[in-house]
Amino acid sequence: MTRYTDVRRIATDHTTFSNDLFDVTPAGMHDPADTEHQRFVEIASRVLMCADPPVHTRIRSTFRTAFTPDAVERWRGAVLDATTTLLGEFEPGREIDIMPRLAADVPVAVIASILGVPRDVWGNFRSWSFAYASTFDPMVQGERRDEAIRTSLVLFDFLADLAEQRRAHPADDLISTIVQTRTDDGDLLSEAELIAQIALLLVAGNDTTTNLIGNGITLLLDNPEVRAEIAADPALLPKTIEEMLRIDPPLHLTFRLLTKDAIVGEQHLTAGTLVAPCIATANRDPRAFPDPGRFDIHRAENNKHLAFLHGIHFCVGAALARLEGQVVFEELLRHYPDFSAGSEPAVRRTRNAVARGWEKRPVRL
Repeated sequence: MTRYTDVRRIATDHTTFSNDLFDVTPAGMHDPADTEHQRFVEIASRVLMCADPPVHTRIRSTFRTAFTPDAVERWRGAVLDATTTLLGEFEPGREIDIMPRLAADVPVAVIASILGVPRDVWGNFRSWSFAYASTFDPMVQGERRDEAIRTSLVLFDFLADLAEQRRAHPADDLISTIVQTRTDDGDLLSEAELIAQIALLLVAGNDTTTNLIGNGITLLLDNPEVRAEIAADPALLPKTIEEMLRIDPPLHLTFRLLTKDAIVGEQHLTAGTLVAPCIATANRDPRAFPDPGRFDIHRAENNKHLAFLHGIHFCVGAALARLEGQVVFEELLRHYPDFSAGSEPAVRRTRNAVARGWEKRPVRL
């Protein structure tokens, strides 16, 4: 589904377009005879984004205090510290591949710090996160899927141990908050539910934000007049981040399952049909965005893009992603206002149909 109105409708109408579809999505592809696959499914199938109300409502209620504007603002210092520390490692004029360094390292440092993950394992989070995200990708099959599942189980086991530690010794971190927060029904999340949500926060707070940074840097390289404008006036950054999210969203595809016959556009679809709303094309629909291929940071105040989707499944960490983007680009432009494309060509990541990003993005600082 590529039209803006259709994608927004699908995201909003959860009674017709169900999220309770783990078994028919790529993440549900598994060998029932394989014990590792079975254990993966037992946990991954409990993830928030693969649930409808009332299950979705119950699980999401545990985040009701975690991502409020005040809570997110408390993390500004962590984002700024991670960004300035990494940028301080590079001399002006040096050429680096921004993807495995700034674009990947800042989100890992931020989400690991917020979750309360010990620093000595931060280096593993990038590969763990990518592996888990890969299980949701239809292009990941065969041995690649087996390896992604095995790596995801390493992540799940690590998070289970960490959650147990926080039950015994709570700290000022997000895992401690989720472990102790009761749902609106008055109960605590089960072990599988808890691990699934923490793993989702890791992926959503890591891989997608990495893509936002890499995609945004590319847009600024391709539009030097915009870069000069926001360097002169950082107050434009919030609108710039929204336009980055619109024109090159980190998440490309999502999935829904029809619960009843419906007409979408002019197409008659039957109950049980799996549909794939394409956020990237919806965000460039000329019926919703005039001159949609132009990177225009002065679009209307309400840039109604769907990068974070819409309705009850609107991204719970959207405020944190926006904060990270604003801090990273403000500090990048402050430290290296004349950064330019590197000598080697950039390489778009093509082995993942769900998440949009760059494999390599060389930059001269």
